[in-house]
Amino acid sequence: MTNIDPEKFIAELNKLKMTPEERAVANAQELGESIGKVVASIILLFAFPTIIWSVLTFIFAINIAWVKVFGAYFLFNLFKNIIVNSFKNK
Repeated sequence: MTNIDPEKFIAELNKLKMTPEERAVANAQELGESIGKVVASIILLFAFPTIIWSVLTFIFAINIAWVKVFGAYFLFNLFKNIIVNSFKNK
């Protein structure tokens, strides 16, 4: 049995009342949102390793104690939040 999403159902009903031009604009808007999600995912895919690499570089390259502590604290919180959010989404 399929689950019907009420928001999608209402959106499809509203599309039936639209003119062809309005339908084209609505379709373009949906396409733009989908492309935006893909681009944001790609940016995040490259952003996390870059942030981790830069923090690790500062931890091991700079011989200042507070930079090392701050970097370790930052990485700990980053990984902790990723793990917590993965459990919250389930």
